[in-house]
Amino acid sequence: MANRSCRRKNTSVSSAAATAREPVSEPSVRRWPHPISQPCLLSTDSMMQYILCTLSYQNELLCEIKTLLEQIATDLADSTKET
Repeated sequence: MANRSCRRKNTSVSSAAATAREPVSEPSVRRWPHPISQPCLLSTDSMMQYILCTLSYQNELLCEIKTLLEQIATDLADSTKET
Protein backbone atom coordinates (compact mmCIF):
# COMPACT_ATOMS: atom_id res chain seq x y z
CA MET A 1 0.00 0.00 0.00
CA ALA A 2 2.85 2.37 0.73
CA ASN A 3 4.14 1.93 -2.81
CA ARG A 4 0.79 2.88 -4.27
CA SER A 5 0.64 6.09 -2.29
CA CYS A 6 4.13 7.00 -3.54
CA ARG A 7 3.05 6.39 -7.10
CA ARG A 8 0.12 8.73 -6.69
CA LYS A 9 2.38 11.45 -5.38
CA ASN A 10 4.81 10.99 -8.28
CA THR A 11 2.09 11.21 -10.90
CA SER A 12 0.66 14.38 -9.43
CA VAL A 13 4.12 15.95 -9.32
CA SER A 14 4.92 14.91 -12.88
CA SER A 15 1.59 16.25 -14.19
CA ALA A 16 2.18 19.55 -12.40
CA ALA A 17 5.68 19.72 -13.89
CA ALA A 18 4.30 18.96 -17.35
CA THR A 19 1.88 21.87 -17.20
CA ALA A 20 4.62 24.25 -16.00
CA ARG A 21 6.89 23.54 -19.00
CA GLU A 22 7.21 25.94 -21.89
CA PRO A 23 5.81 24.74 -25.23
CA VAL A 24 8.40 22.98 -27.36
CA SER A 25 8.95 24.44 -30.82
CA GLU A 26 9.33 21.92 -33.61
CA PRO A 27 12.26 22.18 -36.03
CA SER A 28 11.59 23.41 -39.54
CA VAL A 29 10.93 20.75 -42.16
CA ARG A 30 13.06 20.66 -45.27
CA ARG A 31 11.47 19.65 -48.55
CA TRP A 32 13.97 18.05 -50.90
CA PRO A 33 13.33 18.17 -54.66
CA HIS A 34 12.90 14.87 -56.46
CA PRO A 35 16.18 13.81 -58.09
CA ILE A 36 14.51 12.50 -61.27
CA SER A 37 13.24 15.29 -63.44
CA GLN A 38 13.12 13.35 -66.71
CA PRO A 39 10.28 11.03 -67.72
CA CYS A 40 10.55 7.31 -67.11
CA LEU A 41 12.60 5.46 -69.73
CA LEU A 42 10.37 2.38 -69.84
CA SER A 43 7.20 2.54 -71.83
CA THR A 44 3.95 2.25 -69.89
CA ASP A 45 2.98 -1.07 -71.51
CA SER A 46 6.26 -2.79 -70.73
CA MET A 47 6.24 -1.44 -67.18
CA MET A 48 2.71 -2.71 -66.61
CA GLN A 49 3.67 -6.11 -68.02
CA TYR A 50 6.64 -6.28 -65.64
CA ILE A 51 4.44 -5.37 -62.66
CA LEU A 52 1.85 -7.97 -63.72
CA CYS A 53 4.49 -10.71 -63.97
CA THR A 54 6.04 -9.76 -60.67
CA LEU A 55 2.70 -9.79 -58.85
CA SER A 56 1.77 -13.09 -60.45
CA TYR A 57 5.02 -14.68 -59.28
CA GLN A 58 4.53 -13.23 -55.80
CA ASN A 59 1.01 -14.69 -55.65
CA GLU A 60 2.37 -18.11 -56.57
CA LEU A 61 4.94 -17.90 -53.79
CA LEU A 62 2.29 -16.84 -51.28
CA CYS A 63 0.10 -19.80 -52.28
CA GLU A 64 3.03 -22.18 -51.77
CA ILE A 65 3.77 -20.66 -48.37
CA LYS A 66 0.10 -20.95 -47.38
CA THR A 67 0.03 -24.62 -48.41
CA LEU A 68 3.20 -25.37 -46.45
CA LEU A 69 1.88 -23.60 -43.35
CA GLU A 70 -1.39 -25.53 -43.55
CA GLN A 71 0.56 -28.80 -43.81
CA ILE A 72 2.66 -27.85 -40.80
CA ALA A 73 -0.45 -26.93 -38.81
CA THR A 74 -2.17 -30.25 -39.60
CA ASP A 75 1.00 -32.23 -38.84
CA LEU A 76 1.37 -30.41 -35.54
CA ALA A 77 -2.27 -30.99 -34.65
CA ASP A 78 -1.95 -34.70 -35.49
CA SER A 79 1.21 -35.08 -33.41
CA THR A 80 -0.38 -33.41 -30.38
CA LYS A 81 -3.43 -35.67 -30.66
CA GLU A 82 -1.24 -38.80 -30.69
CA THR A 83 0.62 -37.86 -27.51
